[in-house]
Amino acid sequence: MSSAPALRLIAITDCERFGVDAVLHKWEQLALAAAPGSAAIDLRERSLSTRALLSLAERLAEISARYEQLFIVNERLDLARLLSARGVHLGEQAVETARARGLFGSALLVRACHAPLRAAEVDADIVLLSPILAARKGNPPLGEDGLSVAKAALLAANRGTRLFALGGIDAEGVARCFAAGADGVAVIASVFGAETPAPLVRALGIERHAPQISQHQSETE
Repeated sequence: MSSAPALRLIAITDCERFGVDAVLHKWEQLALAAAPGSAAIDLRERSLSTRALLSLAERLAEISARYEQLFIVNERLDLARLLSARGVHLGEQAVETARARGLFGSALLVRACHAPLRAAEVDADIVLLSPILAARKGNPPLGEDGLSVAKAALLAANRGTRLFALGGIDAEGVARCFAAGADGVAVIASVFGAETPAPLVRALGIERHAPQISQHQSETE
């Protein structure tokens, strides 16, 4: 199982809402700001043409490689194989995990889940539970209680599966999610709709260049 233990943040694209240029720009900002391996871009676009999707995927993958972050493809296994993606994001009704592992070997497998008690049934490296802090697609938020239930189920299963939270999470919500048992978060607007990803990166503690206290400072404080 590919655990990618350093990964704490998954940014899910939404070009229909924010535009291609903004998605590329904000991903580069985030990829540069975050420590290597701590952030991933999750390509999920259903309205782009095949040509536009491939072009976007190639550019996102290039940025990911440049800053040593992860490139994940949502559902499109053909595109994931073509671009040697580091991971795939599968919906609840998507291809079976065993088949995906047969295609991608050690790639990171993320699987969506919307029922906390079913989290332990998910065969994946990461269970992406949603919605957590805000309603999503007509579903009411599960809240911290939902995260806690899912985490308890995963710990009881003892498979090493990690739990990520999605839905209405910003820098202020990170601590709430981690306190409830999340190992990481997935976001959309908090990256692509924000002026800068810096508050989110700081809240997660994944800064690429964390501030260092000099010896002189420590001696005088």
